Amino acid sequence: MYEITIDSERCKKDGLCAMICPVDVFQQDEKVTVPKISDEHITRCIACGHCVAICRHGAISHSEFPATTVRAIQFDQIPTTEQVLALLKTRRSIRAFRDKPLTKDTIETIIDGARFAPSGHNSQSTEFLVVQDRAVLNKVSAMVIEYLKFEIKRFANPFFRTVALAADRDVAESGLHEIPRFKQMVQMFESGADPILNDAPMLLAFHARRTVGFGDVNAQLALQNASLVAHALGIGHFYTGWVLAPCRAPMARAWNRRIPNLLGIPPDNNLYGALALGYPIPKFKNIIERKPPRIRWA
Repeated sequence: MYEITIDSERCKKDGLCAMICPVDVFQQDEKVTVPKISDEHITRCIACGHCVAICRHGAISHSEFPATTVRAIQFDQIPTTEQVLALLKTRRSIRAFRDKPLTKDTIETIIDGARFAPSGHNSQSTEFLVVQDRAVLNKVSAMVIEYLKFEIKRFANPFFRTVALAADRDVAESGLHEIPRFKQMVQMFESGADPILNDAPMLLAFHARRTVGFGDVNAQLALQNASLVAHALGIGHFYTGWVLAPCRAPMARAWNRRIPNLLGIPPDNNLYGALALGYPIPKFKNIIERKPPRIRWA
């Protein structure tokens, strides 16, 4: 259980801690009183840090957040709306990289941004795996190609197609639709190209214990944070959907653990996302308009 105290001398009784606590740890009967904390309420605490972050007077002490972990917000460093939108609208997937490894400082900066993503119940469940070994990266690409060959072969079987369509027509038809693309990628790989990771010098994997509620969503939020920080640093990257494909193939369960096992991801964890990163060869010059948003006002 966490230890939370309020310094009654410093407390200005503004009630902000009671207002923003997501699990009602703090109770304030009237604005003129110091908020109360009971042992029962403390057991609800998810250590989100809201109370320490909101108190302008330094009246709240929390065992999870010693003074050395708290620093004032530098509001002049927060980008404008226009700057945020420029970052979002200029981020594009890049699949052409220089043969140059990312520095450790650069990688740690990207992960530092990723770890500040929101997470369900403040579980901060996402774990990160950095892969820079070229031999391992090549094995990942080769394993995905083997999975595509597996799909090509079994969808060529009339009996399998019949059973698959009967079991889940939408999934089966989606698989059939992708077969020409699979064949093209296999041919590219066998000709010496890497259509999976595009010879990226690094793979950043996002994984978490499968029992964590919203662990997959948490990982995707962390991935998006990492993507934006990478873009701000001038690091090219793309979401490696092909690496995830065998990990979540609903009709090929035997493949689900092969890439996680290759990467050394714990057996109790699922791989929920990955980015291929590197110094980009091209640099985009234009923003391309997106489709209008589909909005329903209720």
